[in-house]
Order: sequence, then C-alpha cells, then structure tokens
Amino acid sequence: MKTENRKKTEKSLSPLFFHLRRGKLFLPRFPDANRIHQPFRIARTMKVSDTSVSRSFTRSALAALVCLISLAAYGCSLFRSGVPEPDASSAGTGAEAGSAVPGKPAVEIVAPLVIPPAPDYANPASWVETGIAEPDQPEFEVFYIYPTLFQNKLRPVMDHRFERIRKKSSDYIGITFGLLADPAHPLKLYAPFVRQADFSTALETDFTADLGGTLLKYGIEDTKTAFLHFMKFFHKPGTPYILFGHSQGASDLYELLRSTPEITPESGFAAAYLAGLPKKTSAEIDRDFEERAIRRGEGADDVGVILSWNTVSPDFGDNIFTVPGGFVINPLNWKTDGTPADASVLPEKAYYYVSEKEPAGTFRPALLDGLYADPERGALIVELPGNSEYDASALMGEGIFHTNDVFFFADAIRANMVRRAEAWREQYGGAEEEQ
Repeated sequence: MKTENRKKTEKSLSPLFFHLRRGKLFLPRFPDANRIHQPFRIARTMKVSDTSVSRSFTRSALAALVCLISLAAYGCSLFRSGVPEPDASSAGTGAEAGSAVPGKPAVEIVAPLVIPPAPDYANPASWVETGIAEPDQPEFEVFYIYPTLFQNKLRPVMDHRFERIRKKSSDYIGITFGLLADPAHPLKLYAPFVRQADFSTALETDFTADLGGTLLKYGIEDTKTAFLHFMKFFHKPGTPYILFGHSQGASDLYELLRSTPEITPESGFAAAYLAGLPKKTSAEIDRDFEERAIRRGEGADDVGVILSWNTVSPDFGDNIFTVPGGFVINPLNWKTDGTPADASVLPEKAYYYVSEKEPAGTFRPALLDGLYADPERGALIVELPGNSEYDASALMGEGIFHTNDVFFFADAIRANMVRRAEAWREQYGGAEEEQ
C-alpha cells in the first residue's frame, strides 16, 4: 500500500505529464512501491563491523562532495565570464547578448537565412504539373498555385530541389485535382514550383501591409515569372484559362493579378478562384482594379472576376484570414448578399482534408445546408463541429475551417469552373484568336 508521502509525490508530479497531440493530461504508471524502496531496505540490513572503516568512508564521501561543488562553481564562473551579459544598448536589436566589456562588440548568434535560387521555368523540373497528360483539346486551362505546405524556421523559404518538398507538392495537387478535375470536361493543369514562405512565417505575416518586404515576396516573384512563361509557351489562344490558388497561393495570385495588366478577359482570363485569400476587403479589391476589366464576382457565370471566401463557424475566433468588410462569395450558390445555401445546391459529396497521414475523407453534404456569406465579418459561415477533423483540430484556431476552403466545396467548384469557361467562350471566344 502506498504511503501518504508517496501519494503526495504522485499528485505533485501529475501536472508535468501532458500529451502534446491530444492536449490531455495523463498519469504514468509508477513502478511498484516495494520495488522502489527495496535498495534502501537492503542498505539498512547491511552491518559494518569496523567502525573506523565506516568513519573513513564518510570522510571521503564528504571530501568528494566538497570537490564537486567547488568544480561546479568554478565552471559556472568560467561560463559567465565567457558570455557577455546583455545591456540596454543591445535591447531590441536582435542580438543574443550585448557586450559586458566596454569597447568590445556585441555577440550575435543568428542562423544564416538561406534563399534558394529561383526556379528556371524553361526546365520541366521546375513544374509540378504542365498538363502533358491531358487531351490536346481541353475545354479550359488552370494555372494553379499551392498553399503553404511546409514548416522549417531554419530554412523558411521553400526549396523545390528537396525530394520531400517535390513529393509533398505533387501529392497535394494530386489529391486536390483528383476532386476538381471532371473527365467529361477536360482541363489542362499547369502548376509551378514557387518559393513560398513556411507555415510559421505565413502566420506571422501582416497581410494588410505591403508583402514586398517579407519572405512571401519570393513566392510572389516566382508566380509571376511562371505565369508569363505559361502564357508565352503553354497557353493556347482561344482557350479560356482559370487562376486557382488557396491561402498563400491565393495571395500570390492576387499580387499577380494586381501587377500584371496583360491579364484580361480578352487574353483568355475567365476567373480567379482565390480560396482562403487573407484579409482582402471589397473596397480594396475595387480600388486595386478600378481601371481594369477585372472585378469581384457577383454570380455563378460572370467572367473576368475574382472569387474568394474564408470558411468559419458562427463563433469563430481571431485569425489571419478574415477582416471586417472582407470580400466573400458563397461557393455553393455564388451569392454575396448573405442568402443561405439550401438543399437544391448541395453537392453529391462533401470532403475534408486533415493531414498527409489522413489526406481526405467525406462527410454528409447536408451539414453544409444553410451556409451563407457574411460580408460584414468578411467570412463564409457554416455550422460545423469546431475543434474537430473539419478544422484540422483547430490548427488555425477553433472554428477556422481554412484547411478545407477548397475540399468542402470541390464538387460545386468543379461544376462552376466548367460553367465560367463556357461563359467565356460565349463572350470572348473569337477575340483572343484575332489578337
């Protein structure tokens, strides 16, 4: 039976054991109390007959203990003298510590920032997908930029030369377009590797500011270079093209649209599906494209438009994606006025994405019934269980379904891409070939 002291010890230790994945406390199974105390019982049964030997042993043990304490103190003094203490002059400068000795420079320990070289889009190895396997006469083309797919604080800019990065990008795109591609309406997919920022960097980014001074600039630069290569060498005149991106990929494509006046409906641009676009208000989009033929989408078949949404629960918390007045369209009924989706527009299947280990699953489409756009909060509201597999266990915050902005609505998006491509052909089918 455990003693009272033993019970107190276990109680005091229990808060130290925390399961990081499940977020739950658990208690380890301690060994039997009799076995723990057994060595001490053996020691008590030993009898030393020679008193002098016992005293000598005690003196030696005390002497050794004093030596160990002295050595430890000396080592600490050496360590403290070798590392300068921080001072007020180095505070907020990014240095690890300031100089404790006047005239000596501060010691700064900083890991070198590794920026991989830009991809060469004339090299097929710089593309995840170039549409080679699709039919020669597709109904439309898709230029796709993937979302944030990695986390590495030491190398926060994606390097597509690493095999794991290449495989992860290829697998993710395969899962996504396995749901978005419709064999009855063939498309050609073009997806370049781009030097995106890692997960931590993206979460810490202020998307309301200029992104040109952040690590996201490399992905933005690569997206534009790849798109211009696509237009020059891959795009077939007379074929509508769609821009498609999610999260950081949507941000990359928004910057592409904003900085590339060559993108017009006359050049083949049908629509930009920018799911999970961070913090873009309707007013800002109108201002950025006020002198262009690009505008916010307002229906199911308008052309030359931007379409965006951030999926959340009614009681969603703070996040980096939504902003009051943010532009949002409902990807089930393609309305922006808050009209809820109803059973008549529900897809045959609804999907969700969790992780690489559990890449996709299905749930009842009826759970999407009542989905509506909330332009005041800049969010797409859906009443799904929060802190669950649907929001990747609150990876982005409880009630933030950002991971599934595309997967929830894959069937509806697939059908709508076909519809907008057909609308483009009706309005601009001969215009591009005449240029």
